[in-house]
Amino acid sequence: MTKKLIDIDGLLEEVGEFGKYQKKNIFYLGLTLLFTASSTMSFVFTTGDMNYRCRINECDVSETSFEYWPPWLNQTVPFDADDHRLSKCSRYVLNNSPNNTNTTDRRVFRCDESEYNRSSIVQCDEFVFESGGETTIVSAFNIFCKNNKWKLTIVGTLNNIGQFFSLPISGFLSDKYGRKNIIIVGSVLAATCGILRGLSINYTMFMVLEFFDAFFSGGVYSATFIMGIGLVGGKHRVFASTILSAYYPIGEALVGVLFWYVQDWRKFLIFVNLPGLGFALAYTIIPESVRWMITAGKINEAIEELKYIANYNGKKLSEETLKKLETFKSSNEKEIEIEEMTKRTTSCSSQQAFKRAMTSKRLILRVINCSFCWMINTLIYYGLSMSSGSIVGNRYGNFILCSLVEIPALFLVIKIMNNCGRRESQCATLLVCSTLCISIAFVPKHAVILNVLLYLIGKFSITISFVILYMYTAEMFPTEIRHSLFGICSMFGRIGSMVAPQTPLLVTYFGELSPLLLFSVSALLSGLLALLFPETLNKKMPDTVLEAEQIGNSSS
Repeated sequence: MTKKLIDIDGLLEEVGEFGKYQKKNIFYLGLTLLFTASSTMSFVFTTGDMNYRCRINECDVSETSFEYWPPWLNQTVPFDADDHRLSKCSRYVLNNSPNNTNTTDRRVFRCDESEYNRSSIVQCDEFVFESGGETTIVSAFNIFCKNNKWKLTIVGTLNNIGQFFSLPISGFLSDKYGRKNIIIVGSVLAATCGILRGLSINYTMFMVLEFFDAFFSGGVYSATFIMGIGLVGGKHRVFASTILSAYYPIGEALVGVLFWYVQDWRKFLIFVNLPGLGFALAYTIIPESVRWMITAGKINEAIEELKYIANYNGKKLSEETLKKLETFKSSNEKEIEIEEMTKRTTSCSSQQAFKRAMTSKRLILRVINCSFCWMINTLIYYGLSMSSGSIVGNRYGNFILCSLVEIPALFLVIKIMNNCGRRESQCATLLVCSTLCISIAFVPKHAVILNVLLYLIGKFSITISFVILYMYTAEMFPTEIRHSLFGICSMFGRIGSMVAPQTPLLVTYFGELSPLLLFSVSALLSGLLALLFPETLNKKMPDTVLEAEQIGNSSS
């Protein structure tokens, strides 16, 4: 096929496989990944619940402003016996007594306890908000009380659905029209949707823009990552991958910092998305992928870019290489015809391999187990990020730390895999995560530092588990259908990320520790099932279904 006629890694070695050119552009691409974090995680703050209480018309006598926590509040609103939090949506019924005849009397008696029947509680439909607190879509679109909580959690699920539909479409467009176009156009459209979302006039408009924001940005991450890895030679690919991956948690942390400072969902969405419009200028800064240009047959552009890379890195393309490129250019049309024929043959072969895999009990069980592991990893990974505000301590600080803890995990994971093996590492990190999640249930709330520390180590371990799973999945399945089976497993992973935003509903109905209990049980089960995977450390990656079946045999 065409892409096998030229050794692109060899070309990069000649022009500099990790020189100034690569470092500069990895920095620029990293900024793109910073921005994608805002599209993915902004809903954590824009949909956050607010501090509010029932408006007590008999006592809240001001016509302009209301005190959130007046002296008479204990007499008019019930409190939770466990954590002493006031009820947001219920109040005591007012007695029919002579004292309750006019506003003046109510001011004099200051809403005395005797005026209210503590055994009779009703729901209210007017509310008073805490002054100086954050504002979210709760107050903008009147999303109050337990019965409407789903309107907040469904936003995160819709965000992940947008990404789900985006991935195959953006992948096709990226292969056809180039990585650069997807990165720039996707970023600008996502930023536009994000800004318009901050100007939403109703809940429906907000939800539609949430979907399209995620849809446009969904393919930006993968296109950026593929382009960044393609910039460097084989020896530096793992390091470049780690550097690029580290930008995303930094972007998540910056989202937390910005909302902590702004505290207003409309201003937050406008400020966090404005830089995205600047990607329109990136056409003159970010280059197109040389790898894509060569495989797409754009040889003239590839030659010019290779010359530029060599010059920028202080290298020079040899005359022999230039001749090879010119020869390849002249024969490209013929090779494309050959490649199309090969593709048809390969497609037929892949279909046969897929059928063989689906008749293999061992591979079917492996796909099912791997898909379950993907679903649990994404559920816990995203769930811990989204639930970080519910643990004791500062909500914003917890979210920021929960994001930044991923960075050391990314740098540690390669060492762990190479020294401990894939299977044991996958199992151990999930079991550690399970233990830490359940242990928080037994730590007193006043031990803030210990609670936060356990939570962060749990996020640290699930991050390592997730990174291992990416590589492990690729190593367990045969080359001829690797992408197809990888896609099946990652598709089930998206189910986990769609469910994760719903975990705050568990807090509403089953208590604050219910999400952590769910994560703990899920991680325990998935960790034990990971022991059924074959070990792939220092094993040749399987090329055929038969070779994949033999992985894990004592003789293999």
